Amino acid sequence: MNRSPTPSPLSPRPLLAVAAVLVVGGVLLHHDSARDTALFHGLNRLGTVWPALWAMLSVAGLGLSAFIVLAALHRGPHRRAMRPVAALLWCFPVGGALTHVLKRLIEHPRPAAALGVDQIVVIGEPLLRGAMPSGHAVTTMAVLGLCLLAWRLTRWQRAGLLGLALLVMVSRAAVGAHWPADLCVGAGLGLVTAVLGWRLSGLPGWGRLTDWLCSRSGQQVLAATQIGCGLVMAVLHSGYGQALPLQWALGVWSVAAGLRRLGRPGALLARRAPAGAGSEPG
Repeated sequence: MNRSPTPSPLSPRPLLAVAAVLVVGGVLLHHDSARDTALFHGLNRLGTVWPALWAMLSVAGLGLSAFIVLAALHRGPHRRAMRPVAALLWCFPVGGALTHVLKRLIEHPRPAAALGVDQIVVIGEPLLRGAMPSGHAVTTMAVLGLCLLAWRLTRWQRAGLLGLALLVMVSRAAVGAHWPADLCVGAGLGLVTAVLGWRLSGLPGWGRLTDWLCSRSGQQVLAATQIGCGLVMAVLHSGYGQALPLQWALGVWSVAAGLRRLGRPGALLARRAPAGAGSEPG
């Protein structure tokens, strides 16, 4: 029986189109405060059901969690595996700049400040300022975008990743931290960040980070960073005490992945695939 061909990774164009729709939709929703508030209350009520789940999903949206997961999934010292990691490292300054500049320019209060802590469901420590855009949404959709750009995924696998990303973003409303408009704008910026990070990781000169990560010293530094990030995650004060089991699991996974990278014979020799090739976790 003939197998259907493995789908190719997505190109940046559809991601940028979706990003534009999300940003425009988020801006319109931001200006329609009544609808934004109504949608927030609907999502926020989810926080009354299994609050530990929403706390853990919020921690999953941290940049530290994103690095731990992507670095652990891409183990081989070759360009196909290291380009998504390099792209994520580029995403951090790009996405961080977009997020914090907009937060300072817009200065939109969070739901706990606008509606009152006693009027909404708050899981973890209440946040009051810097609502627009959601940094968690930027990180989550940047990771999703990188996976779609790098991995050869079936339609069902893409749907599964999208569903997980949506849950992480919804968790920010469920814990009382963000308005739906914040999530839409953050999601759009996250896809833009993914495209920029992916392009930078493959450009001549800028792409040297990818090549360096394939080298012996790059693998050793990456392994040490994984171990360090794992230890930090295990003891991090995230503001969500109910998420500690996930933090410990991510911490152990990161330390184990870093030690495994150090112990692999392949860490001593760079094996490079053609530039621009698709990548799969492994």
